[in-house]
Amino acid sequence: MRAVYKVIISSALVFSFIVCPSGINAQNTVKGKTPMSLSLQQAQDYAYEHNYDLTNSNYDVQIAKKMVNQNITIGLPQINASLDYLDYFLMPTQMIPDIFSQPPRYDLLIPVQFGATYNMTLKGSLTQLLYSGQYLIGLQTARAYLETVKQKNIKDRVDVRDQVTENYIGLLVIEENTKILDSTYQIVSKMVDEAKFAYKEGLLEDIDVEQLELNKSNLEALLINTKSQQVIAYNYFKFSLGVSEDQEIILTDNLGTFLAQINRDQLMNQPFDYNYNIDYKILKKQETVTLYQYKLAKTAYQPTLSAFLSASTSAQRTTWNFFDTKQSWFPAATFGVSMQIPIWSSGGRKYAVDQARLNVDKMKVMDQKVKTQVQLQVETARKDFNNSYLVYQNKMKGFETALRIYEKTTIKYKQGMSSSTDLNQKYNQFLQSNSDYMQSIFDVIKNKVKLSKLLEKF
Repeated sequence: MRAVYKVIISSALVFSFIVCPSGINAQNTVKGKTPMSLSLQQAQDYAYEHNYDLTNSNYDVQIAKKMVNQNITIGLPQINASLDYLDYFLMPTQMIPDIFSQPPRYDLLIPVQFGATYNMTLKGSLTQLLYSGQYLIGLQTARAYLETVKQKNIKDRVDVRDQVTENYIGLLVIEENTKILDSTYQIVSKMVDEAKFAYKEGLLEDIDVEQLELNKSNLEALLINTKSQQVIAYNYFKFSLGVSEDQEIILTDNLGTFLAQINRDQLMNQPFDYNYNIDYKILKKQETVTLYQYKLAKTAYQPTLSAFLSASTSAQRTTWNFFDTKQSWFPAATFGVSMQIPIWSSGGRKYAVDQARLNVDKMKVMDQKVKTQVQLQVETARKDFNNSYLVYQNKMKGFETALRIYEKTTIKYKQGMSSSTDLNQKYNQFLQSNSDYMQSIFDVIKNKVKLSKLLEKF
């Protein structure tokens, strides 16, 4: 019995951690669809291309680029054309002095109607901005905003990467926990069968059989719950990747690989520089945008200079014959320079500048806050990681001890040297130790990912 238990439980835990890939498969997978075998790196690369939030973040970068290009075009030549057509189906009346009488009477106004019934004008214009402070600073502001969006996109990639990592590790932990519980269930089931046989032979009391059957029933319920959690975690993992629900995925990495990558001393002693922190770098980009917005508000006091060139041709007809080439069109052309000079806005421009300056002052306060905040986050993350690492080591030893105790108690029970109460106590102790151990693995890897992200240089 002990040898079988050793093979099933120890192999499921140790061998699968260090040697065997996980092999978490989809539930109710559509037939004929090729499974995706993914290492953690491959899962992250796939999420970079298909994650829903990251896809929108990539669109934000493209939108910001288009916004910069749109701002550039404001300072480039602008060409427009128009075609106006007027049909005086009721000719307007004008009042003019009576110049038709003899002698003319300028003190007497008479109504007259004059003009052509059909009128058409074709006009084209070219304008060029010569100087505008708002244009120059606005263009710099748009470019600074683009840099902010790009930095935010980097953060979004990192967030997706860490989300995928956490989901990947969580699935591996649930998979290993399921293997151990399933192996334990097989052993408990065998013990129930043996106990029933011993009861028929008069070697055990009915209470002993019922206790083992209760243990088997409770373990079966725990297995059902664990497998249900596995399906839920699997679906969340696919969602973080941007994979369709009916796609089967097989995880090829194992927990042993990730546990072996944990370098406690390096993470605890690695220096931290907030200047390379992703959140602080985003803040610095936002500070630049805010400063440009302040400069932009001040340019409202500056004049704007532009030049324009326009040409037009028009025709007036008493009959609708605009396409008759023998009829005349009358051209006109103008060139000019326009300067708009702001003089008085009743304080509107001043208040806009005041608001922009206050926003700059707010960013200075935010700068100091984020510096302090990220330092605190790193200190907290180091402590959380160190505590979870110590807990992991403790729970690993506790699990191994609980396993040995349960094995020995099982042997004593079969030899009549231990009661069913004692066996049940050691059984529950083993299950709790297994649960604690699995949780400690997840916590230490999760806290390692969190600390690594804070210490990473961007």
